[in-house]
Amino acid sequence: MLTFIIGVLVLVVLALVIILSGLLSALHRITTDLTYINTHTTNAGVTSNFHFGAIQRLALALNQMLSQTRNLQQTEYQREHHLEQMLLNLTHDIKTPLTVATGYVQLIQQKPTAATPTNLQRVLDNLASVNYYLRYLMDFNLVRTKATHLNLESVNVSHFLEQELFGFFDDLNAKQITVTPTITPNITLTTDQLLLQRIIQNLVGNWLKYAQNSATVSLTPLDEQHICLEFQNETAVTSAGSSVTTEQFYTTDNHSTESLGLGLNIVQSLVTTLGGKLAIKTGNRQFTVRLTFRTTPPLD
Repeated sequence: MLTFIIGVLVLVVLALVIILSGLLSALHRITTDLTYINTHTTNAGVTSNFHFGAIQRLALALNQMLSQTRNLQQTEYQREHHLEQMLLNLTHDIKTPLTVATGYVQLIQQKPTAATPTNLQRVLDNLASVNYYLRYLMDFNLVRTKATHLNLESVNVSHFLEQELFGFFDDLNAKQITVTPTITPNITLTTDQLLLQRIIQNLVGNWLKYAQNSATVSLTPLDEQHICLEFQNETAVTSAGSSVTTEQFYTTDNHSTESLGLGLNIVQSLVTTLGGKLAIKTGNRQFTVRLTFRTTPPLD
């Protein structure tokens, strides 16, 4: 009887040794795989040939984490590429009107009689374009700075939007644009006020450049966790109603459309930095930009 018990214990010990050896081997293999993945550019995952439930679940969880990390890296790479492309476009757009303005100034220096009202107006128009794109360049730098650090605070968006619209009152009147606001009172949002201000200013600025006759702005709650901020204006463009992206505006040969696309790209980057979403719709001579924000703070 004692011999039988000893034999059973020996078998149990051997089984435990085998299992422990397999566990250590599997952990060593997983560690080796992780070390290789961390030091090389690869889409490989961790592997284990030890068919033990806990080890298999560990390998699966690690591979899921690696996949999520790669997706985040890809998203960040695309975002950086997007910002670099905007910077390249801005550099080009600044250079062109600056070169034209410089040419007219040089002409006037060589031939003072060339300082006609028409030529001087051309200089002013091109310098205004330079200033217009420099503002976008400042917004571009703002996006990159704020991407890593947001100054979050509770903002009464209803009151803030009314103030910003009032600041453009004279400019909108000069352009004969009638604005109809529909603003739900006392909507608050935890956000970065500077970025929110630049979003509103850019979209009202688009009204001043492209709107005809009338524009509307609405601020409404969607549910307990989301609010909607929508800017709409009449436009001379006739198209079937459709949802479009900011990139579509920057792929035409029309320079004014490219300028609009650049502005919307900046707005999209600002909105994304705040954790919001942007959607664009055109049709029936209407151009609509719809912004959706969470009322809770965006994730760092």
